[in-house]
Amino acid sequence: MTVQELRDELRGRAEAVPPANPARPAQVRARIRRRRLRRSAVAGVAVAALASAGFLLLPGTAQRPPDHTAVAVQPPPSLPESFTAPDGTAYRRVGATSMRASGKERITIKVPYTGKPLDVAGACVGEGTHAPRFHVAGGPKQAGFFGRCSRQRQLQPLHVPKSGSAVEIVFDASTSGTACTRSNAHAACVPQQDKPTEWSLAVYEWTPPPQPVVPDRPRDLPSRLDGWKLEESRSGSWPQDGDSVTFDVTGDGGKLGVDQICTGDLAGRLRFSLKVNGEDTGSSGDCGVWEDGAFPSAMNEIEAPAGRRVTITISLDMRGEHTNRPVRWSVGLYRK
Repeated sequence: MTVQELRDELRGRAEAVPPANPARPAQVRARIRRRRLRRSAVAGVAVAALASAGFLLLPGTAQRPPDHTAVAVQPPPSLPESFTAPDGTAYRRVGATSMRASGKERITIKVPYTGKPLDVAGACVGEGTHAPRFHVAGGPKQAGFFGRCSRQRQLQPLHVPKSGSAVEIVFDASTSGTACTRSNAHAACVPQQDKPTEWSLAVYEWTPPPQPVVPDRPRDLPSRLDGWKLEESRSGSWPQDGDSVTFDVTGDGGKLGVDQICTGDLAGRLRFSLKVNGEDTGSSGDCGVWEDGAFPSAMNEIEAPAGRRVTITISLDMRGEHTNRPVRWSVGLYRK
């Protein structure tokens, strides 16, 4: 028996004081043997079921039954008490918590509120997909969310719909449904057990810079991109240069495309929505940031009938507070 096997068996009882029992090592070894036999039996049944359904498991690919008490998960990275953003904005932590997200957790914390903008930070470890959403208690329940689990700090704006000296923030990792699979068309759908994620969460108050901090201009848009050719581009700064961009062109029977990139600490919060000939297309998204590597294309395609005038309007809107933290943008009109 290895040291790791003994740790696995005793992990759930690690904090308890063990009773005097000279025979305990032999009992532990016997329990480990029984558990191994049960797991082997379960794996054998699963292999037989999959084989009868036409599936073949390669050696080492049988799924181990969920046993979260025996899984050692590293603690998530800690979030600092304060830090300074690249544009010089000072952040101060006003509240913090942690969450083991496995699809059912919900935590509420209370933080002081002075009226300054608030951002929520998250850092994570784990191989699961669960990520907490967050909102101010009593406000919209889909106010904010994090991306995929990452050790890198993620910052998202917090919308505070009312004034006061304190704010309650709800972190919600519960899910409304669970994916499941069937071994064959007539078998029951078995829920898939996702691995948990460990999150460090914090709320920061930030102080707007006294003067606008203008970021560098974006890189030049690619002249050609996967069969698309750049026909026209516009650049500007949010909010100084207005909240919309318009292209007015004549269709040639092919397609038109619109793509955009931004720079600035809040670049990822600038949203673009698209209208064609005055009609909302329902297409919107955050601005891409292109620092290195391949161009982060998110092309919006538009039909362009031959000889027809096509008016494309791109509206810009910022998520969260942005005082004296402008974003520079470039929008390109492509033709294929």
